[in-house]
Amino acid sequence: MKSEKLELETLLELFYNANDMIFVIDIDNTKIVYANEMFLDKFEYSKKDLETLDISQIRKPLENKPFKQICEDIKKSKKSSTFSKYFSKSGKKYYLESHNSLQRINNKNYVFSISRDITTKIEKEILIEEEINIKISEIENQKIFLDTLLQSNPTAIFYKDKDGKYLGCNKAWEKLTGIDKDSVLNKSVFDVAPNDIAKIYFEQDKKVLSLEQNPQIYQSEVYNKSLDKRFDVVFYKSAYFNSNGEVIGLIGVVIDVTEVIALEKEKEKKEKIIYQQSKMAAMGEMIESIAHQWRQPLSTMTVSASGIKMQKEFGILEDKSLNEFLDAILDSANHLSQTIDDFKNFFKSKKIEEEFDIKNTIKKTLTLLSSKFKNRHIKIIKNIHSVKIYSLQNELIHVILNILNNANDALEETNLKQKLIFVNTKKDKNNLIIEIIDNAGGIKEEYINKIFDAYFSTKDEKKGTGIGLYMSKEIITNHLNGNIKVQNYKLQYKEKNYTGAKFTITLPL
Repeated sequence: MKSEKLELETLLELFYNANDMIFVIDIDNTKIVYANEMFLDKFEYSKKDLETLDISQIRKPLENKPFKQICEDIKKSKKSSTFSKYFSKSGKKYYLESHNSLQRINNKNYVFSISRDITTKIEKEILIEEEINIKISEIENQKIFLDTLLQSNPTAIFYKDKDGKYLGCNKAWEKLTGIDKDSVLNKSVFDVAPNDIAKIYFEQDKKVLSLEQNPQIYQSEVYNKSLDKRFDVVFYKSAYFNSNGEVIGLIGVVIDVTEVIALEKEKEKKEKIIYQQSKMAAMGEMIESIAHQWRQPLSTMTVSASGIKMQKEFGILEDKSLNEFLDAILDSANHLSQTIDDFKNFFKSKKIEEEFDIKNTIKKTLTLLSSKFKNRHIKIIKNIHSVKIYSLQNELIHVILNILNNANDALEETNLKQKLIFVNTKKDKNNLIIEIIDNAGGIKEEYINKIFDAYFSTKDEKKGTGIGLYMSKEIITNHLNGNIKVQNYKLQYKEKNYTGAKFTITLPL
């Protein structure tokens, strides 16, 4: 045995100073029979230690294959490559990449191994792998968090790829559509929705994915398959991108607005009823005004007709007198006709925005009520400026009439010798301001915050329905995009102090 070892040492002396670790193993007993200086230094062994050193003492196979199995493989293929973990005498760990070959010397089989220390490389790879595993774990945790967030969200959410195919959805979307997630994966809108709705979805998706319209909001419908029912919804869609800034899909949020739309329709229906009631109430006021407006012309026509008849009977009717009587009748008839046109225009239901001068509009409105105010000894003090506005003129006239009629009713309840209504207009930056003020004493503090409520009235049932001012606020805020407010106001007129209600209308120009 000693002579064999010497023979091997003589043969391998050439490799003793090599940069790679070279060692020889006896296949039969797995003893290391030779190792070069690089090997001995690395693993902290002496040549004497080799007399008893077994490969299994320092090698831990990473591939879970014992050395004897490797030896059997080498016998078959004559060579092999292994990647193993080794430990030095002091326990220091190394990773070696070995190229092994079978050598037969003196009728014995030996494994001739040339190994290279790849510890630094492997430790870097292990570190990178650990970092990758940490990142993967973080990504998985984020994915779990986002999926939990998505599934627990009460709003319906879905997402698609760049071809418009469904990639996923949450439980709220499943409930809204009556379709489970597995049934929509990789499906198009035409696979999950009726054709008429699917066409809308498809066209809207194209706009988002092409960035023609991103983000996107629109109203449409959703068909619930399990309920066989359609719901009104609003879609919010947005494209999402990869790290290169390329569109890779879209995400959508669906909000069920069925109840909201139903409530809006019900509200609109009620408003139409209230508006009609307001119109009817205003019509009653107008009929009273018509009576006042017509009283004088009718009286003139009656007197003229009686004069013609009387002078005719006495045979004293002259052409000049006849013409004067007839002119008076024609003038009165024209006045009646104009009055009819004025009131007819007020009751037209058209809601067309037009440009008009507020000065002319208020003049027209005051004309409708002039006879009523004159008969009740109400004086109108005007401070009106010419301001052009683009809005709904008839709607605004309706509001001004309501406020003026309320001022008239309030003044009727007083014993004032001087009954006053002030009408002011002015331009303030980008707004038109209209002020209507009376001197009727103001509104009780407990009523002033309710004055615009529907069916609230400070008058008795014979005089008020409580819809005029409510409708006025609805018109100003919802139809004319303005604002209306009321306050008690102290004023002075001809050195006398008064208190009254002040209505302020603000309209955008």
